[in-house]
Amino acid sequence: MKLNKKSSLLIFTILMLLALTSCKEKKETEILENEKASENNYIEVVTNGMDFETVDEIKSGWTTFKYINKSFEPHFFILEKMPDTLGLTTYKKDLFPPFISAFEHFEKGEMEAGMKEFENIPEWFFKVELAGGVGLTSKKTTSLSTIYLEPGTYIMECYVRMPNGLGHVFMGMIKELKVINESNGNKPPKSNFKIGISSEQGITFNDSIKSGNYTFEAKFEDQKQYEHLMGHDVNLVKIENDSLVTDLNNWLNIVDFNAFRSPEPEGLLFLGGVEDLPAGQTGYFEATLEKGNFVLISEIPNAVGRKMIKRFTVY
Repeated sequence: MKLNKKSSLLIFTILMLLALTSCKEKKETEILENEKASENNYIEVVTNGMDFETVDEIKSGWTTFKYINKSFEPHFFILEKMPDTLGLTTYKKDLFPPFISAFEHFEKGEMEAGMKEFENIPEWFFKVELAGGVGLTSKKTTSLSTIYLEPGTYIMECYVRMPNGLGHVFMGMIKELKVINESNGNKPPKSNFKIGISSEQGITFNDSIKSGNYTFEAKFEDQKQYEHLMGHDVNLVKIENDSLVTDLNNWLNIVDFNAFRSPEPEGLLFLGGVEDLPAGQTGYFEATLEKGNFVLISEIPNAVGRKMIKRFTVY
């Protein structure tokens, strides 16, 4: 069918109106999302499967993340501040190939060849600043963590492994978050308890506390890079019995290719925490604790041997 000039003009006008309406609706949606985050005084991050649903841009300063894990897997997210003007495109282009190649070798039992792939990691990766995030959170669980964010471009990722050993980050659990040069004016929350985290002294905390809803202050006395190329964090875990500490320690040993795979061992409930922060910085997290046995533990190789674990009882 051949369109005349009048018909073509009419169709073009309709298409332009539809496009403008779509752009307007998208812009209004983004504005509403940012206003909602501001009204709630927290940034909501939702995981439905292997994803992070949240806003693209936030103001700098003390920021509370409410992480709602609706999936059937344990997840967390760490924020990595990118150097210079680099962002998600460069992250995927430069980092995904060596890590995926290493995974393919490890899967075949070719450990030496897999480790050699890490020699292809770009120099800029070692300038990335670890900036905290929300600790491990079990399925159908919500966690709240508060950290201070400077302006810049951040990568949000989860690297818990699939049952086959491939990291969740390669399945879609990665997102770029921009922090603008405008302060949100927030102050740090008031804490009920303090936690000390140090590679020298380990994790220090009370031996027991009463049940209740609390805000924990996690002070990173120092920081160092471990065998998995990351630093130490702190995760809150409810355990059914003390015999599960060994299972927990082994599961968190990410340098073991068979570890850190979902699902987590039975009898463990991850309730959040604070991901890796630089030395001297402090992060906060909230949790409602019922009577039982709990541990604070870092997701590092041999956490127990390095005293990066603290058992305590809630009565």
